[in-house]
Amino acid sequence: MIFNSIKIKEGSVQRLIEFSNKNNLIHSVTNSKGKTTLLRLLLYSIGYNIPNTKHIKFEDLEIESLITLDNGDTVTLHRSSRDYIVIKKGGEEEVFILNSQETELHKIVFNASNTDLINNLLGLFYFDQEKGWTLLNRGVVIGSIRFNIEELIRGIANIDCSELIKQRETKKQDLLKYKQMFSVAKYQETIDVESNNLAQDSYNTRIDISLNQCRMELNLLKAELRRINKVLKDNKAFTKFIAEIGLLIRTPDGQTISVTEENIVGLNDTIDYLIAKRQIIISQYKQLQNKLIEIERERRAEDIQLSFFEDEETISQIFDKRIANIPINEMAVKNGITRIEQEIKTISTRIKDVSQKAKNARNIISSIFANTKKYLLELGLDESKITERYLFTSNLKELSGAILHKTVFAFRLACLSEVEKHLGIKFPIILDSPSGKEIDQQNIQAMINILKRDFSDNQIIIASIYNYNLDNVHSINIINKLIE
Repeated sequence: MIFNSIKIKEGSVQRLIEFSNKNNLIHSVTNSKGKTTLLRLLLYSIGYNIPNTKHIKFEDLEIESLITLDNGDTVTLHRSSRDYIVIKKGGEEEVFILNSQETELHKIVFNASNTDLINNLLGLFYFDQEKGWTLLNRGVVIGSIRFNIEELIRGIANIDCSELIKQRETKKQDLLKYKQMFSVAKYQETIDVESNNLAQDSYNTRIDISLNQCRMELNLLKAELRRINKVLKDNKAFTKFIAEIGLLIRTPDGQTISVTEENIVGLNDTIDYLIAKRQIIISQYKQLQNKLIEIERERRAEDIQLSFFEDEETISQIFDKRIANIPINEMAVKNGITRIEQEIKTISTRIKDVSQKAKNARNIISSIFANTKKYLLELGLDESKITERYLFTSNLKELSGAILHKTVFAFRLACLSEVEKHLGIKFPIILDSPSGKEIDQQNIQAMINILKRDFSDNQIIIASIYNYNLDNVHSINIINKLIE
């Protein structure tokens, strides 16, 4: 992938900056002119959640970058919001919602499909001014974007455990809820002791009980009304049926009598009884409705009254009463916490097993280590101190100052080289202020020589107040500020 240009528009002022497909230097005579801002806007323009710089809010800008993919296609990305980005390709437009569709966007931009790999790409080709030169194998790339070597190697090796990670995150959220419920249960104990359980008789509780009772009774009456109406309807239909079919019966003395609605004994009495009962239930239903309206009016009046309370102690007391009325089984919650913690532990073990398989992908690890070692020797490190354990170590205390700076550079370039071999594409290499305080010019030149030799086909973009010995450098000068 290559950045061809970026157009930055702020209000009525805009600036178009073009890049070479080889070596680029974003230069200013002094610091704090906008070099870092320009680098971050390049990343922001391709969908990354990049934090603002000191004087510019990215969401207030309209950004349009033109990039060339490794297959030769030219793509335009337009971003005027943190919420979405529009990609234009071959005359067609597609909108991606950020951050939910960021991975889908980067699948297109980087021609990759593995989520673990995509999520760790930025940590390979971008060295941030603040975090980049101390980030080795795990940590923050920039903002909320992180890098993890185990995930990266899983991605290169096409070992997918995204579902396990998703399950673990879901369980962690459940565990947090259970712990909050347990805290509420313990707080209820405190309330119970302090108030001698008076909170259970709160006014709100009585209102809630009355409301629930009224609603239950109304539902019962409504059901009884439906039943009576159905019986009445069925009886009337039966009476009409008898009258219409002209049914005849013979009495004991031999007379023949026609059956009619009037001479069916007891039917009209039953219907009259049901009609009377229906009237009684309707009356009860209306009374309960009025009672429910009155109770709800009381509740609204109380809520309005509470909204005017300003005394902290009074609000605290109300809070205590309402918390005390939440039914929580402390033992059940505690058992739930134990169960979920065990489930998280089991899932984590499974993820660890998958990661172990990734570590055992010897061809990938050996290749990364070989390149890391080669670069570190070129940068002047003692060969006896270069071991494979640095691929996964969390102890960076012994890698301080210039040694850490060079190790980070060598290791991440070695990882980048492995990913490029795996995907068959080239990434831009973006360096923000590579000349650290403890790095001398000899080491800087050694780093530049590695780029010139092993990454000659990559686009290089460096932001610095210094000049570097790169071939055919395209210089982008910032005089006073980025947009002027």
